[in-house]
Amino acid sequence: MNPYDPMEIVTQKIERFGILNDENREKNRPMFKGISMFVRSIWPSADQESIVLGTQFFIFSRIFDDLIDSNEPEFGIKLINRAINIFTLGKLEDDPKPYEKNIFDLVQNLQLRVGDQHPLMNLFRIAFLDCFDNLIPWQNMKKLNGDMSMNLYYILRRHNIGTAPTVFLGLMFIVKRLNYEIFLDPLLKCLWDQGGRISALYNDVLSYEKEVRENDVRMNSFHFMKTQNNWSDQECLEFFEKEMDKCFEQYFIHENLIIQKFIPTLQNKEDQEEFYQIIGFFHKLISSLLMMYLKKPNYKSPDSIFVELRN
Repeated sequence: MNPYDPMEIVTQKIERFGILNDENREKNRPMFKGISMFVRSIWPSADQESIVLGTQFFIFSRIFDDLIDSNEPEFGIKLINRAINIFTLGKLEDDPKPYEKNIFDLVQNLQLRVGDQHPLMNLFRIAFLDCFDNLIPWQNMKKLNGDMSMNLYYILRRHNIGTAPTVFLGLMFIVKRLNYEIFLDPLLKCLWDQGGRISALYNDVLSYEKEVRENDVRMNSFHFMKTQNNWSDQECLEFFEKEMDKCFEQYFIHENLIIQKFIPTLQNKEDQEEFYQIIGFFHKLISSLLMMYLKKPNYKSPDSIFVELRN
């Protein structure tokens, strides 16, 4: 055992919290290994503590999302309220669940790292609250009949895809010099909203076959656009290619606007380098998400993003 290996540290923590045990170790090993690789791909030059915290974050997100999806809304609301108390009050319930111990530990360590009222810490909390607020409406939408529009889909998917908490967690790892007011600028929100749209569209195309197989396809945009418009696979793919092109175009428009706005205000080289490091992190996050979707075994897409759609 290597005490300096971030994955060993995470493994010890999740064993202590009760997430990992002898009964589920073999079953969950591939998931935790995948999360560890994903975290390293997003933050390839991060320090040991950042890798540990990032891995804890994605373990919580994965477990919590699965819990909400697999239970009735009434039970899900109780789980969400307990999680909200951890983020807003720093309160762990008297009967904490293993994943709650994990996220409580994450929040505590982030506060020790940057401070309880650090602007980025509060933005991280707020982003998580937005995601929590979205979980039950998203689940309820799956039960409704009728047509779905891409505009409504984008509004609901904005928080469901979960890019904003990852963005603010990454900023806490990266930012050492820059004025935190930069991250309140609406242009940045537009940027990671477009990044979230790109990730959501790719995820829907790549997970389409899996969700059809599991009868969980209601909120898959490839499915509802195809069925509502009576399109063939090819016609729907052509629509999505155009939709993705528009999202990428908007992403790079906003990225250039942000660079043009802030780089002239940064007077020294170190500040500019940190700013470009953040821009690079956004790129790395999106590309890592797309690569993860491509490699997911149950998405069946080892070679091409559309391979699972072949007849």
